Amino acid sequence: MRFSTVLILSLAGACALPPPPPPVAEFLVSAGDQTYWVRSDNSGVRIRGSPLILARTGGRYYEIFVGEVDRSFPKALLSGERVFRRDLTTGDSTLIYDDTAVVRLAEQYHRDHPKARPLGPDDDPEDDVDITAVGETDILNVLGPYIALEHRISVERQDEHDQDDTTRAVIDLRNGKPVELDHMLRDPSVQEAAGEGGLVNRRWRHDGYDVISRYDTLRKMNALALRDRRGREWKLGLVATSFVQIFWLDKPGIDPQTRHALARAFNDATAYGETIQQVSRKGWKVKPPIRATGRQT
Repeated sequence: MRFSTVLILSLAGACALPPPPPPVAEFLVSAGDQTYWVRSDNSGVRIRGSPLILARTGGRYYEIFVGEVDRSFPKALLSGERVFRRDLTTGDSTLIYDDTAVVRLAEQYHRDHPKARPLGPDDDPEDDVDITAVGETDILNVLGPYIALEHRISVERQDEHDQDDTTRAVIDLRNGKPVELDHMLRDPSVQEAAGEGGLVNRRWRHDGYDVISRYDTLRKMNALALRDRRGREWKLGLVATSFVQIFWLDKPGIDPQTRHALARAFNDATAYGETIQQVSRKGWKVKPPIRATGRQT
């Protein structure tokens, strides 16, 4: 009897079926200052990461980026940072947030010193300046058509106390206007982008599969996974930010022009000085080193 039991177990092990393949899927994961392109099929899961801050509204994809503005004079060092959206299909860029504090200081300085000429791109200020004002703008997160950002400004004047201010704002990227936080949270497009559930466990439903997020208390990060309708899961990786949204690229599929624009944006983002991650693993468990800080520097 014991021999028969061993024989049956051996035959069962020899006939074990290979792990099931993941569902056919294609989507983007936007997580802070990183975007991940996920594809899966019978061959496994493939993930490509790019230092790209991505947003979508009205069926169009936009890159969100920060650009410098310099309004300096020979005796006034005045620089700040603006936020732009760039249409990935047309390449057109639109200003959605200006560093108005630095702009106002430059206008006031020019009124007080009408003969002062703005510095050119290759000009340097004098060693002893009357005022130094430096503004910095950080993109905190993007959710639906809204961008949350933080602006800091430091002002130093001769024989006066230094000034440091920090403000936060939510900007509607469709028109560049600030909105209240409560307005953003009530927007159905934001609720759809945020998925179902809270920050600890979230779910994005799709046709044939879901993307889920669980908070990892040990690593203090969010673990993402692909799940089919039978409840089987394929690990995708970890992201540090809680502000994650999914852009579906299948069912319905995106048009060739948009696909080309997204691919080009992923490639162009390498110029930001970051290393693009490309991960491909076969099998039913995939855990690439996805990490995002939620902040662009």
